[in-house]
Amino acid sequence: MNNLPTNQPLHDNRQALAYPYQNVRHGVSYALIVGCILSPSLASAKGISKETVLLRKQMQEYQQQLEVTNTRLQELEQREAARNAPKYQDTVGKTAVVQDTPTAKGRNVQEQADVEDPVAAKVPVERYLKGFYDGGFSLRTQDNKFSLTINGLAQSRYTLSLPNKAAGNDNQTFDLALGRLFFSGTAFDPKLSYFFFYQTSTLSNNSSVSTIDWWGKYQLGDVGIKTGRILPQYSRQFYTDIGKYLFMDLQAPEYAFSLQRTPGAEAMWKPGKWTLSLTAGNGVRALDSGTQQNVGTKIAGIGRIVYDVLAPYDYVQETSPAGIGTPQLSVGAAFGFNPVDASSGLQNVSVGTDTYNGTADIGYRYQYFSTEAAFFWRQNNRLQRIVGPSTTNDYGWYWQAGYYVLPKRLELAGTANQVLFEYQDGSPFKNQTVGSVGLNYYFYEHNFKLQTDYSYITGKDWADHTLNDSRLRVQAQVYF
Repeated sequence: MNNLPTNQPLHDNRQALAYPYQNVRHGVSYALIVGCILSPSLASAKGISKETVLLRKQMQEYQQQLEVTNTRLQELEQREAARNAPKYQDTVGKTAVVQDTPTAKGRNVQEQADVEDPVAAKVPVERYLKGFYDGGFSLRTQDNKFSLTINGLAQSRYTLSLPNKAAGNDNQTFDLALGRLFFSGTAFDPKLSYFFFYQTSTLSNNSSVSTIDWWGKYQLGDVGIKTGRILPQYSRQFYTDIGKYLFMDLQAPEYAFSLQRTPGAEAMWKPGKWTLSLTAGNGVRALDSGTQQNVGTKIAGIGRIVYDVLAPYDYVQETSPAGIGTPQLSVGAAFGFNPVDASSGLQNVSVGTDTYNGTADIGYRYQYFSTEAAFFWRQNNRLQRIVGPSTTNDYGWYWQAGYYVLPKRLELAGTANQVLFEYQDGSPFKNQTVGSVGLNYYFYEHNFKLQTDYSYITGKDWADHTLNDSRLRVQAQVYF
């Protein structure tokens, strides 16, 4: 690193400035001595002469001048000490003075380098950290080999539910729908990335904090290899950033059919307009299951293929407040085998069932309009059944669309979805249909927005009772 050269002009000016100040000090001292000698005679005099008054005034002026001189000398000494302090050059070329931090002050410096001072620690310039905000609070070395980005998401929701008697009781509640803290970046090599986050929620009367995704990925050209607890690329909406949805939550078929997070490994290849991914891992659990370890020797396998007909309709966001200048259109399909190792009422599956899963989707965006749709199918092979059929088939679909009636600010949204279960295996209903309209206001794109929606939900339980529910939701989101 560059060391600051000796500030000789400043040093010379300080000496030159100090010289007359020393003369002033001597003069004041002489005046004080004279004052002490004359003070007895002055005290015994019948009156105070004009010379005495003048001398006292001069003494006061000398004292004031001495105080000003001392103040200026202290300022010069502090400035010179700061200029001669250890320095480093940051990544944008500006010089900053190294200050001792509380950590450095409390360290045993006898054998340890002061790591708060990169010069003393002999840190290469390419390893200096640069902090900034770019879609998250980030720290990054100059060579991009090490980086850390921190993001946060908070969704506060109010829900009013007015079901009929067969569906339940009236209810209103406030929830922290989601609270998430994300960590991502690179380590040792820009091609080696990592991602993990923690989540809390009060939905379903819960208040725990959980580790959700936790994986590392290495990129080899168009091929990426990912291992850890991962979110497989199966359904489109579940793979999209939840803080950038058109509505405030997943569509009901996503909850019922999606193959979501599991420990495993994934390979992804993107040749041109095609994107292909393959995932192998433990049996995939539904969102209402807390177990993770595999049972037996069977493992889950998932494959997905996407083709970009026009510009890519990516997974970053479902709707764009800024508008899209180039039409985006993509189609996708996925297939998966999953041995069910934990029963789920949400997905209507039980332990010992082997499922074959399929989905197809399409997404389109242009200017201030966006729409997407998906279809789901699942075959359940109930190997450990006691009663009921050995094989059943379940289906689901959804469609949604949004349009900005006030560009970048106010968006009108609509959706419809349906879930159809063939045989009861944990779910309280056998079919459900939802129609919703929503209104979203964006204060600062998806980083700060307010979402509202009204839904009419109808269906039947396994006793053929009609289930109706009117639901109103309001949600505020902060995302950084």
